[in-house]
Amino acid sequence: MLRFWTRLSVWIVGVFLFVGSSFAQDVRPVENLFPNTTVGFVATPDFEYLDNQFNKTQIGCLMADPVMEPFAKDIRRQFKNRFSSVEERLGVTLDDLRKIAGGELGIGRIRPAPGEAALAVVVDVTDRVDKAVALLERISENLTGQGAVRTMIEVSECPDPVIKFDVPAPKSDPRAGPRQTFYCLSGKLLCITDDMKQMQGILAGAHAGRGDSLADVEAFQAVMRRCVADFQGARTQLRWYIHPLSYAEAVRTATPEHDRSKGKPLYEVLAGQGFDAVQGVGGFVDFASESYELVHRTAVQAPPPYKLAMKMLVFPNGRDFAPQRWVPRDIATYSTFYADILNAFDNFDSLFDELVGEGEQGVWQDVLEQLRDDPNGPQIDLREDLVAHLGQRVTILSDYQLPITATSERLLFAIETKNEQAVAAAIQKTMEADETVRRRVVDGRIIWEIIEEKDVPEVPDVPVIDIPSIMPGDDLPEQEEEEEEEDVRLLPHAAVTVFHGHLFIASNVDFLLKVLKPIEERETLTRSIDYRRIDAAIEQLGISQKCARMFSRTDEEYRPTYELIRQGKMPEAETVFARLLNRIFGPSEKDVVRQQEIDGSKMPDYDVVRRNLGPSGMIVTSENDGWFFKGFMLKKE
Repeated sequence: MLRFWTRLSVWIVGVFLFVGSSFAQDVRPVENLFPNTTVGFVATPDFEYLDNQFNKTQIGCLMADPVMEPFAKDIRRQFKNRFSSVEERLGVTLDDLRKIAGGELGIGRIRPAPGEAALAVVVDVTDRVDKAVALLERISENLTGQGAVRTMIEVSECPDPVIKFDVPAPKSDPRAGPRQTFYCLSGKLLCITDDMKQMQGILAGAHAGRGDSLADVEAFQAVMRRCVADFQGARTQLRWYIHPLSYAEAVRTATPEHDRSKGKPLYEVLAGQGFDAVQGVGGFVDFASESYELVHRTAVQAPPPYKLAMKMLVFPNGRDFAPQRWVPRDIATYSTFYADILNAFDNFDSLFDELVGEGEQGVWQDVLEQLRDDPNGPQIDLREDLVAHLGQRVTILSDYQLPITATSERLLFAIETKNEQAVAAAIQKTMEADETVRRRVVDGRIIWEIIEEKDVPEVPDVPVIDIPSIMPGDDLPEQEEEEEEEDVRLLPHAAVTVFHGHLFIASNVDFLLKVLKPIEERETLTRSIDYRRIDAAIEQLGISQKCARMFSRTDEEYRPTYELIRQGKMPEAETVFARLLNRIFGPSEKDVVRQQEIDGSKMPDYDVVRRNLGPSGMIVTSENDGWFFKGFMLKKE
C-alpha cells in the first residue's frame, strides 16, 4: 500500500509541476474548470487538511521525528532537483501552491490535440489573496530577471488581465528553446498555465460554466461515480484521474525532442493493440480515515468489447483466496489472483509480433513452430502440452534473505495446474533442451535450476528472442540492427518444479526449497497475526466479488531497499521498490554512471522505521466495464 502512495506522490510532484478584482466569488469544483482534453488531473479540496491528516498517520509521525529529518530533507532536495524543469516551466513549486491554497487546488496536464500539450494549475486562494499577490510579484521579479518580457493582456472571459511572460531559452540548456507562461488572479481564483487558450477556457468556465469540461467526460464521471459508491466519508482528501495513453503522449510531446527516446512510442504500440479500451483510471486517496492509516480506491473504466492483445486481460472473480498450505508464515508479501491464462496465451501473438517482430506478422507463430519442430529443441506444443493444463489461480510470494545485498529480494510464482503430470512432463522436455539448466532431485522431487553461464559448457549458437525492457511510461527503445541480440532472462537464477498441484517458478532455489519444506515442519501464513488482521479487515469491506487479493508486511517488504540505501548501494539494488526509486532519483541521461543520490549515512537504524509500518491489504474486483481496486494500510501494533 505504501508503494501505491509513493507512486502516486511521484506522479503528482513529477508530472504537473499570477492582480485581481471581484470576479469568481465562489470557485467551481476544479474539474468543472479544466477542459475535456485534460488527460492527467489531481485535486484536493483542502491542502492543509490533507497535510494534517497525513501527519496523523504513523508514517507522518515518522517523517516528523527529528531522527528522520536529515533523510527527509535529503529526499525533498532530490525531488526538487529531479523535477526542477517543472518549476522552470511554470515558475511555481508545489510548496508555493500549498501556501496559497485556501480552498481547492487542481493540477492538470492537457492534450488539446495530437502533438500538443499544456499544463494548468487552478487554485482557490480564499483568505490568502495577499499571499497569492506576493507569489505573483516574486514570480514576475524572477522571470524578468531571466530576461522575460512581461505583457498585460485584456480578455473577454474575465475583467482582470492575464499576465504573459515570454521567457527566453535558459542559458543552461539553450536547446530547450523559449517558452511562454500565463498568470491570472481574479477574485478567489488563481490560474497558471503555459497555453493562452487553456487560460481563456478556464476563466470562461469560472465565470459562466463550460459544457466541455473534464467533469463532462464520460470516463471521468464513471470513475468518480464508482469510487463515490464505495466512499464512506463526507469528502475525499485527494482525487485523481488519468487517461493513460493520451497522458503518455502528452508527456512525450512536452519533452524536448532531443531528450525523447527514439523509436516508436509505447503508447502507439499499446493503442494499436487495443489498450485504448482503457478510457480512464482514477480514484480517491485518504489518510487517517475510516480506521485506516491510508485507504485508496481506484477504478479502471475499460468497457468491452476488446480487441487484439487487450483481450488478454480477463481476470475472473474467484472464490478461494485463502493462502495455500505451502505458503510460509514469514514472507513479506502474498498476492493471489485469477486469470484466464489460456485466453491470454491465445491473444498474445499480435503484441509479441509488434514488440519483438517490429510489426512483422507471424513472428510468435514461428517461435511456437520452432519449439515444436526443431530437432535440437524441446519439441513441445507449448499451448497443448503446457498452457492448456494450467488453471486460473496465480500466487506470488516475496521475501528476502540476510545479510541484505543487492540481490536479497526473492520472488516465487505459483500457477495452479489442472493436470500436474502433464505440466511436469512439459516442463521436463523444455528444461532438458536448455544447456543452462541443471536437474536436481531433492526429497524425491525434481527441481530444474538455471545455473551461471560460466558453469555452462560452450554450445553452438541458437536463435534467441530479445524482448525489450518496457517500464510503464517508457518509450520503446531504439532498435539497432547492428547490435548483437542478448538473451536477458527475467529470473537469471530461477528454479522450477511442479508439486502440490502447482507449477512453481522461484527467483532462486533456496526460496523454492523454503516453500517446499514439509508443512508439518513449519507454520503457515494463516497462523500469522498480521495476516489475520488484514483478512478480518478485508472481510469487513463487504466486497464479495474479487479477482485478486494482496497482503503485505510493509516493514518486511521495504527493508531490503532501506538497508541498501544505508549501505550506499541503491543503484545496484534489484528489489522491485529499489527499481522504482532508482527511476525516480537516478540520472536522466542514459550515459551517466548511476550514483546513489540519497545520503544513506543520515538514515537511522531500520528498527526506528519498521515500528511505523503496519500491514497492508488490497482487493481487486472485475466488473462489467473494468476493474475496481480498494486497498488500505493498518496501524502497526
